[in-house]
Amino acid sequence: MIEKSKSKRVNVDLSVNQKQYDYFITSLAAAQGANKYKFLNYGGAIRGGKTFVTLTILIRLCEIFPQSRWHIVRKDFPSLQKTTIPSFEKITARSTNWNFNRSSSNYYAYNKKGSKIFFVSENLSRDPSLTSFLGLETNGFFLEQSEELSEKLWEKAIERVGSWYLPKMPRGLIFMTFNPCQNWVKEKIYNPYIEQVLPPEYFFMSALPTDNPFVTDDQYAGWNMMAERYIKQFVKGDWTDFESETDRWLFAFSESKHVGKVEWNPNEPTYLSFDFNRNPIVCTIWQHYGGVIRGVRVIKLQDSTIYRLCEEIDRYFHGGYFFVTGDASGNVKTTMSSLDNFDVIKSYFKLSKTQMQISASNPPLKDSRMLCNSIFEKYPVIVDKDNCKDFIDDAKKCKANSDNTIVKDNRKKPEQQADTLDATRYFIHRYFVDFMKFFAN
Repeated sequence: MIEKSKSKRVNVDLSVNQKQYDYFITSLAAAQGANKYKFLNYGGAIRGGKTFVTLTILIRLCEIFPQSRWHIVRKDFPSLQKTTIPSFEKITARSTNWNFNRSSSNYYAYNKKGSKIFFVSENLSRDPSLTSFLGLETNGFFLEQSEELSEKLWEKAIERVGSWYLPKMPRGLIFMTFNPCQNWVKEKIYNPYIEQVLPPEYFFMSALPTDNPFVTDDQYAGWNMMAERYIKQFVKGDWTDFESETDRWLFAFSESKHVGKVEWNPNEPTYLSFDFNRNPIVCTIWQHYGGVIRGVRVIKLQDSTIYRLCEEIDRYFHGGYFFVTGDASGNVKTTMSSLDNFDVIKSYFKLSKTQMQISASNPPLKDSRMLCNSIFEKYPVIVDKDNCKDFIDDAKKCKANSDNTIVKDNRKKPEQQADTLDATRYFIHRYFVDFMKFFAN
């Protein structure tokens, strides 16, 4: 809880969450050398209050140690803008002591004692060697959602922590928050903790939504709409290696549950979701009415064009009332024509602008996997056994990498093309993303 009156200092009441309070006290003691901890880890599940208390700790350390510098790191800057920065602004909103420098290349908050908290993205795909962290001078790091960060960054944090020298120095600290995962975080932190061999300079505290009194019944109701695997992992804090149980990307799909006979209903809206590849080019056709998602047909053409695909759609669904979505790259015009793929579709079927419902970018595969599996597990879905065979094959055969992407290391293998699975996830994300609106890190 944040005190509402304006004051120079930030005032936060952590007494209602005992774990937050204990973590706060332990962390402040660590910074002042009153205990042995240098690595402070808070993890276990969503909405346990991990981010909030760690930001509060950094704010307090900035007050205790004037001129100190701290760096908060997430996988990319949009993640900081979506979650971390708004949380920081909420905590400091009632204080007159904090301001921002919002330069995209040097984004930080600073207080009147000259302390700074920098918001930094890892951007491993753009900077695989992490050259942007070379020479960085800091008193400590907050690696938020560290399961999404690389072990290389963690090693870089160890290298750079405590490198900003002050007359009054805090101990160099590395804070990490995380959810259950199957990568270096589990290997370095969770497994040693469970086995009671965590080094003495490491502190670990688990966090669950049940520890946070501010979690609402509405949020629990939303989480109950997730696939059971995700409830176990992200709500109950289960570190089980679920991938060893099934490595299918769409693991919630079941032939006995989801395959049947589906007839096209020309009186209901028809949704066309496209995946634009030259070989093949794909459209999955869906309807949604009466509380049921219906997979009507998959049209998959080899060595073809968008014009030919439109002709096939028209042959099966002539006169249908269409809504169009799909691969966002279909908006890209080629040097061969002033029209992009969606322009051709719109023109061919004489569609209005409102019937063209294309997202600005394709959804991340991590988010897609959670949403699609939750839909197939919790919501009535049926696909036609004869006309959706290509989708059924993809759903049964396409594998997942450890980062929830679809295995596509050999596009010549039919089970790795995943074109119908991609078209399906574009459809689900466009029209059912609110199904998961209560899920947030």
